[in-house]
Amino acid sequence: RNWLNMAKVLLVNPPFYRFLGSHYNANSLGIAYITSVLNENGHDAWTYNADYLSSNQYKDLSSLFNGFDDYKAYFKDEENALWVEIVNKIINFKPDWIGYTSYTANLSAINVISKLVREAMPQVKQVVGGVHATLDRETLLKLPVVDYAVQREGEFPMLQLVNGDEPSKIVGVSYRTVFGIQGAGDSPKIADIDTLPFPEREKLWGFGKTKKSEVDVSYIVTIRGCPYKCTYCASPFHWKRNKTEFRSPQSVLDEMKYLHDNYWTDNGIDYSASANIDSKENLIIKDNAIVYFVDDVFTVRRPRVKEILRGMLDSGLSMPWKCEARTDNLDEEICELMKAAGCERVKLGFESGSNRILEQVKKGETKEQMLAGAKLLKDAGVPFTAYFMTGFPGETDKDLKETIEFAKQIEADYYSLSVLAPYYGTEIYNSLIEDGYELEKKPWEYFFHQSPDLMVNENISEKMLKEYLSLNKLNENKKVYL
Repeated sequence: RNWLNMAKVLLVNPPFYRFLGSHYNANSLGIAYITSVLNENGHDAWTYNADYLSSNQYKDLSSLFNGFDDYKAYFKDEENALWVEIVNKIINFKPDWIGYTSYTANLSAINVISKLVREAMPQVKQVVGGVHATLDRETLLKLPVVDYAVQREGEFPMLQLVNGDEPSKIVGVSYRTVFGIQGAGDSPKIADIDTLPFPEREKLWGFGKTKKSEVDVSYIVTIRGCPYKCTYCASPFHWKRNKTEFRSPQSVLDEMKYLHDNYWTDNGIDYSASANIDSKENLIIKDNAIVYFVDDVFTVRRPRVKEILRGMLDSGLSMPWKCEARTDNLDEEICELMKAAGCERVKLGFESGSNRILEQVKKGETKEQMLAGAKLLKDAGVPFTAYFMTGFPGETDKDLKETIEFAKQIEADYYSLSVLAPYYGTEIYNSLIEDGYELEKKPWEYFFHQSPDLMVNENISEKMLKEYLSLNKLNENKKVYL
């Protein structure tokens, strides 16, 4: 590409956890992949994580963990120092293009930032992509100064925009016209995701060498999409169930080796994480000393998983790792290979101990199957975190009592407890709208699943909810690396 046509592009992960007194220091893979594709094609693209806090800043803010109710104030004060800091970072980059990754909870932050950027730099083109932009085809109506929205995988639509292609000819891009929002559709499926470059881990805007060492670049995605159809999850609608894409085992192992050779450190940074437990200091996130496979379900396709695990053992890299899984994907051999290959934690979504509720939410597993899968992990010595949820429509005290008993029965290494937040674009959200629920709270108040409020359930008693949340006591005195 002729350097005269090179564009400066900043891909932004907007703030959300910082409003809660926490932070998110990982490399945001969605924008990191787009950045690497732009750079491979001759542009000057960087990522900017506006949710980052240095460990010293974070220690100073640790007292804010209980400030959940206060963070809405940020959106009423567009002169707040946080907005000034973020917009100045963007202005100093002098971008030609800005791209924001969206999920429902950060949409309001994108709105504030994009308006302030537009005032300061009216000529800059602004684009929104990610989960919310895909699920809500009218996202641009909620972001009045953002120019374009990208639906589904954003690498090549963004490249076409930055290259100067006519927006009306780019499949997967919506844009403004005098007749309203036009375009959209889905961006074409990438035929072979092995052909994508590894996500950008080097060009991190606003980071000196010391700060860069605190960015967790050890996240890897091996699967795009999820073949399951749980009603509370946005993934089936975000990715489309028939578009699940798998990287080859060799591609996954190559990225692990690349990580190991270029970024791996045994001196990972530990910090307490924001979660719904009594003693926050016992919940630890470990940076850059553990690989995190962030697939919705790492264990889909057993033969593929076994090939990856055997490859880990043969490579001799000895990199500890964690993943998300389903119990019905496990067998004795996989669990033993996981243990041998350095798995430090499996995250399992059990959700409920009531088969009635599991069937209602289309989990595709029974509690008997889940118990058997948990036992396979325990027998192999692989630690696991059990994720549970309550507050489903129609759920009763009897159902929740079954969940509590089941949670104790599986004897997980750690429990994470949530109350249902019907995320925008999920099947459960759409059903509730049809049933007359007015889900009209502002997204930043609403789409946060660790609020203890029952949002769409009037059956469960306060006493039973309290007993459920008291399962957190099972986590006491456990120093847990999530």
